[in-house]
Amino acid sequence: MSLFLVWWSVVRGAQFLAGANVRYGLLERLNRTASERGVEVLAFGLGREEVRLMLRGDDAAVLNVVRGTKVGTQRAVEWAGGDLWFGETRREVVDEVEEAVAWCHRLPVDEGAAGPLASPWTSHRDLLGWRRAEFFDAERLRALVDVAQVHRRLGGHDRPARRYRGPKREPLNALLRVAAAVRGTLPTDKRSWGVFCQLARARGWDAQEVGRALMLSPRRVRQLCEVREPMLRVAIRTLGDPAVHVP
Repeated sequence: MSLFLVWWSVVRGAQFLAGANVRYGLLERLNRTASERGVEVLAFGLGREEVRLMLRGDDAAVLNVVRGTKVGTQRAVEWAGGDLWFGETRREVVDEVEEAVAWCHRLPVDEGAAGPLASPWTSHRDLLGWRRAEFFDAERLRALVDVAQVHRRLGGHDRPARRYRGPKREPLNALLRVAAAVRGTLPTDKRSWGVFCQLARARGWDAQEVGRALMLSPRRVRQLCEVREPMLRVAIRTLGDPAVHVP
């Protein structure tokens, strides 16, 4: 099993790759295809016109994962009425792991993002614990790198873990976006609703108001609040941290 840096550019239709639904679809497709072929996704970065990955696996399996991800994403965009086309895949064996990870995570910063945590489209938030998405297992990457060192390589600074004590009752649509961001989903995805219900309740909204926002009964909201959500604390911290941009 080898470590590979893999990257490709967008030849046509970059505006379609910019959509959050297409990007989340690509990441979920990448995770699913890699799992089926015994390949590990260790880092990713999505830019306006480029995709960067660090993968671990056999050479043939890695190429099959990349091919399936590219073709599947292009077809999904085509079925939705768009036109996206990726260029040739390039790859090389990784020599220095932390620099390879930083290279993947640097892509949005190179394109103008304010910092390494400002964009949700790399695995940097996952590495630092600001997101727990089903399409990426950050523990595999943490086992390979010094997390703080990768963050410093990207110009990031130490971030004290403070509790957010700002005024409550932020708009429900803003809380829903935060809940989706820490779970790595679109706001319409039910997988983020547990975090949202608990976040909204913690920020002063009652069960009836929260239920109306999701077209759920207050009873269902209370049920969603009974299951412990480990990302609730992160969601509250995200509210008070302007460096963590929420689309």
